Amino acid sequence: MGEEFSLFNSCMDGKYIEDEISVNLFCYPYHQKCDIYYRLNQAKLLGIEKICNYGDYVIYGNKYNNFRILGKGHSSLVFLGYIRKLGIKAIKVRRVDSKRTSLINEGKIIEKMSAYGITPKVYEYSNDFLVMDYIGKVSLGHLILRENKSNLTNYIIEGLRSTKIMDYTGILHNEINRPWKNIYFPSYPRAFPALIIDLESFSTGCGNINKYIGGIIGKFNLIKHSDNMKKLLYQYKTKNCDQSVFDRIKEELIRIINSSFI
Repeated sequence: MGEEFSLFNSCMDGKYIEDEISVNLFCYPYHQKCDIYYRLNQAKLLGIEKICNYGDYVIYGNKYNNFRILGKGHSSLVFLGYIRKLGIKAIKVRRVDSKRTSLINEGKIIEKMSAYGITPKVYEYSNDFLVMDYIGKVSLGHLILRENKSNLTNYIIEGLRSTKIMDYTGILHNEINRPWKNIYFPSYPRAFPALIIDLESFSTGCGNINKYIGGIIGKFNLIKHSDNMKKLLYQYKTKNCDQSVFDRIKEELIRIINSSFI
């Protein structure tokens, strides 16, 4: 309830899209290299009305007035906004200096994945904007710092299940080897659902589980416990992500965690 109230307040005091701060965020980080009228037109067509001053990241500087957003990456910013007929949603905007030319492919992929319940729901997207559900602040990385081993195991396994579904779809998430950054739990403290974000970089094929497990083993320094896991992951990949091998991988991961000290 506290976060919902904070979200509401942040958007009550939010900046309309033609406000100077909004314009600078839409054209981050180089206003002079940006076709602001083109971006504002996209925003209006998508129903974006306000940008909300909310999040754990701060964009410093006078032209941003130390504005708070949800996240900042190499190719995009993510902030909270008010969308006409939809309410408060997360908005991704492509940075002016991004190597990517459009967010449309990412929008299509997330839209496909959300049908399986493993990504945030997507509402609208264009070359420079993506509108989707806000899924909160509780990432796997957040939980690693705060949960005991017993509780953390539940979240890791739920993340594993969502990653398996992504293998089923044939979409390979190129950043899932860092699951502590890319998996969120919007219904925390419930583990279900584990949602996967940041599909900016993807390819096709089977192997998300291999990347996910490799990331977990490296993060917790479990390499000395992982000989049998390496064999199972090899079988999983060569057998085209076989379900029976996945079941053994899940059991082995639980065994490894229980035999270590996270």
